[in-house]
Amino acid sequence: MLGTIAALLIAYWFYKTAEAKAKNPLSAAILGFVVYLIPAATWTFVVTPSIRNSVEHSPNFLLALLAQYAYILVAVACAAFVHFRHFAAPNSNQ
Repeated sequence: MLGTIAALLIAYWFYKTAEAKAKNPLSAAILGFVVYLIPAATWTFVVTPSIRNSVEHSPNFLLALLAQYAYILVAVACAAFVHFRHFAAPNSNQ
């Protein structure tokens, strides 16, 4: 649920920034969604199983929280990096 909300907020953030920068907002929103989705899915399928395995052997609240929500933090960080790199480039339309 939180991951879906974060994905929609990232897409909206890219959309509104593209509107302000006079770029194509739909393609920017799709870019934001994809840039969020790829790291989130990769983290979920590659890293999370080993973290959950560690939680099963040594129960720890913070580790369990990390296993549950770390993919959101990683994906948001990747999306923020791409956002600032993509929109910091000079506008070629001017």
